[in-house]
Amino acid sequence: MKHLALLLLLTGCPGPRPCTAITCEGCCTFATPSDPGSCQVGNDVSACGAGAAVCARCEAGETCSELRVCRGPDEPLPAGAKLVFATSRTFTGDLGGLDGGDAKCRDLAADAGLSGTFVAFLSDVTEQGQRINAAERFTGNGPWVMRTRDARGRVLRPFDDRASLAGPPRSPVDQDETGHVFALFDKRQVWTGTLLDGGAELPAPMRDTTCRRWTSVATTGLYGVIDVPTDKWSGLGAVSCASDNRLYCFEQ
Repeated sequence: MKHLALLLLLTGCPGPRPCTAITCEGCCTFATPSDPGSCQVGNDVSACGAGAAVCARCEAGETCSELRVCRGPDEPLPAGAKLVFATSRTFTGDLGGLDGGDAKCRDLAADAGLSGTFVAFLSDVTEQGQRINAAERFTGNGPWVMRTRDARGRVLRPFDDRASLAGPPRSPVDQDETGHVFALFDKRQVWTGTLLDGGAELPAPMRDTTCRRWTSVATTGLYGVIDVPTDKWSGLGAVSCASDNRLYCFEQ
């Protein structure tokens, strides 16, 4: 019996082998209790895919791209579309004020060959306690889109207009000014000083939310994260202003 068990271990169990990432570089037909699925090359419109994912059947007009993803013609940009991005660089909370944050957006956009005027998504509170809300600093009304389309050629459109900035984005703002999509281990925190409604949080005793009007590393500031289409995009929590975080930049 021991010899039989050893033989089975070395030769494998009889019957068809399941389609897995170990056995298949392409895609797998859908498995059922009686069929473990079969491996396909993954470069055909009738069976497109890679990494042992379930094969996709491309829609009419689509092709199976070199990345083995169904892709149609690039969707045209919506009328009046403006770009939004998260900066490739990170900064402490001492940005040089709101103007300094805006300048950082403009400089990075220019370096990436973008010709529009960009404003940082930052809120502030004046010395008199008046809120300066990020969304209200904008003169443009969108819609705001990402520079790089998704794998199927569709436009990524996080915000339809300025009013929609008072809610979560439709898709994550997870690309930088060049259109690079941030990877899993890239820095994800973004300075905002902003709540979900697009406005500043009035300071409370022992709690600063805008790094002393974005001029200090000695206090705290509100931040969001780039990879979630929820309220956490702008207001996850407060961290030390000595931290290095990104900025959101919106074309006007």
